[in-house]
Order: sequence, then structure tokens, then C-alpha cells
Amino acid sequence: MREKLLRKGMVASHANQSETAMAAALPYEIIEEILSRLPVKSLGRSRCVSKLWRSLISDPHFIKMHLKQRLTHKVFMSFISRRKILFFDYEALLNGDDDENSAIKNLQFPVVMGAIRSVKLLGSCNGLLCLGLGERNVIVWNPCIGEYKKLQEPEGEGDGSYGFGYDSCNDDYKLVRVFLGNIGSDKMISVDVFSLKTNSWRRVCYGGHRFDLLDRMGTFFNGSVYWQAKQGGDTNAMTLIVSFDIAEEKFREVPKPDGRFATGPMLGILGECLCACRSEFGKDVELWAMKEEGAEVSWIKLADVSQRAEPEYIRDFSIPLCFAKNGEALVLQGGLKVDAYNLKQNHCRRIFISPYYHCEFDGVLYLESLVSPNAYDADHESIPRIGGQ
Repeated sequence: MREKLLRKGMVASHANQSETAMAAALPYEIIEEILSRLPVKSLGRSRCVSKLWRSLISDPHFIKMHLKQRLTHKVFMSFISRRKILFFDYEALLNGDDDENSAIKNLQFPVVMGAIRSVKLLGSCNGLLCLGLGERNVIVWNPCIGEYKKLQEPEGEGDGSYGFGYDSCNDDYKLVRVFLGNIGSDKMISVDVFSLKTNSWRRVCYGGHRFDLLDRMGTFFNGSVYWQAKQGGDTNAMTLIVSFDIAEEKFREVPKPDGRFATGPMLGILGECLCACRSEFGKDVELWAMKEEGAEVSWIKLADVSQRAEPEYIRDFSIPLCFAKNGEALVLQGGLKVDAYNLKQNHCRRIFISPYYHCEFDGVLYLESLVSPNAYDADHESIPRIGGQ
């Protein structure tokens, strides 16, 4: 037994020496390119090879380079009334590598929940999850590297509608909260903007805009956050899509694909497109993609997908989540299940249903990354822990 352990140790030592020799022999640029193609978990092991690799993996340039590879995605699901976050390795399930029990895992929160009774997804961008805990607590968290940041509480009352995304012009991550505020005797659209870079909130008021946002969590796409909105009173209400450019901090009104789109969650990302779903009980689900040419916006129908008859307790809305590697589109149905749409054959199959009976959940696409929510802090430890190591 002892001889076996000695032989195993000698093999491991020889492997480490070989890796160290390779690290010394290859040009820095080649090592950087190779490592940038590894998933986050593998980088956790690779940083132990040498001081050079450890330094490289913690470098902000490398972290951005690795991010562009967009290697591993998962779907994160928040069960609001259950204080639970699950992550869903949909590729493993679709490929048959895992069954549902293995592909879906419960995530431990990085903070003590105590009296907090609810968890809300507020957004996801570049490996950072933005969560609302209870009524007033907000954190930005990267589960892959085990780092989180608790944000200061915004001033004022009211929940509002949220959006979270990356401002590429200023290299900053921003959380926005949109609500209807009172300016004297007038009501005006107000936006609270939290900057991770400055670690502070700012409030901006917008005159001339009259709408109520209908989505609690916006969809971040190509520098802007998108929500459904309503204009007018109850008798003459008109629904539309509103976007907020987080760099320029300007609103824009965007038409829906057609006038038949009802209210309810429907926006999401498929591939490189902002998409919208239209669904009604007993009818095919329509899937549309937005096309932009300069300031002009148009919509292209991707597919009409047949779906099975659903029980009445499942609400009739569909939210696009992502494309799987096999080309199927993952869509959140009614807040209780996830279906995989085959857009070529126009049919769907069920791959997940809420394990908590009628307890609905929100879903967002999550990209595994090395991005730290504390990267802008002066006292931040630059070497990512990766999986709590």
C-alpha cells in the first residue's frame, strides 16, 4: 500500500514538473490563449502550476479575454417564496450525460438569510447574478468564484422594475431601478442607478415619458435593458417595449412585433438576438427576433411551435432563455416549467418542471466567468478563489 502511494506521488510530481516545464517553454501569449479556453473549474487547478499562471489568471486583461470565449452556460432559477436558487446544467440533461436529479443542484447563498423570506432575480450579466433578498437587500454575486458584494440600500420607497448589465463605454456594471416618482405635484419616471465602479447610487428623473413598466426584471441586451410597458389608462391602454441604454442613460420606445401581443412576460435572449414570445392557451407559441438597422427596429418571426395542452394553473406566457448547443431553444413556460423548442420541426419537449408543485420561478441564463463583483474595490484580492478554493 505504501509503495502504491509513493508511486502515485512520484507520478503526480512528474506531471507537475512537466506542466511547469511547459509553462516555462511556451511563449506567454500562447499560454494565455490556451488557458483562456479552459472552463472556470479547470482554471482553479491550473493556477497552482506556477506563479506565472497564477498571476496570469488573476490579470484583468485575461479575465476579459476568458469572458469572450463564453464557454459554459447554465440556467439559474429563483423560487421566490422558497428562498431557493437552483442551477440547471441543461446541456448535460439534453445530451443524456445527467438525469434531472444530477443536472439540477441547489445553490447555497453567500449570506446568512436569517429573517429574509424571499429571493428575487434582478438580472444576470457576465457571470454576475444580481439578487434581491427580502424587501431592501441587494447583492451582486459570482457563484463560480464565491465572491459577492452587498449594495447600499437605495433611497425612497417602492420596489420598481430592475435591470442589470455591463456599461462597456465606462467599463462598469450597473443596476438600475425604474419607478414612478413624485416631483412636486407631478408624477415622473425616475431611475436609480447603482455603479459597481463608484459603489454609489445616483437618481435621474425623466420628464416627457409616460409609461408603467410591467416586468419586474428587465432583459439586458447589447448595452440596454428592455421591459414591457403600458401607456394610457385602463380603457385605452397600449402596450409597448421600453429600453434603457445604461451608458447614455436614455430611454427609447420600441414597437412590439404586432398588435396581438398581450401583456405578460415574453422577452429574452436567443443567440445574438433579443426575442419575444407570444403564447395563448390552445395555440402555437410564436417566436420573434428583433432586428435593428440604425435607429429602425423591425421583427422577424422565427417559428410557430406547437405545444401540448396545459392545466389551467399554468399561466400562458413564455420567456426565451437561450439556445442549446443542439440548436433547440430553451423557453420558460408559465413560470413552472422549461421546454426545449425544436424550431426546424416546430415542436417542443418538456425538460424541467417545478419540483415545488405550484411554486413559480424566474429563470436567467448564467455564464461562468472569473469576473469579481469587488474588482473595483481598492482592497480587493486580485486572485479569484474559484469555487471557494
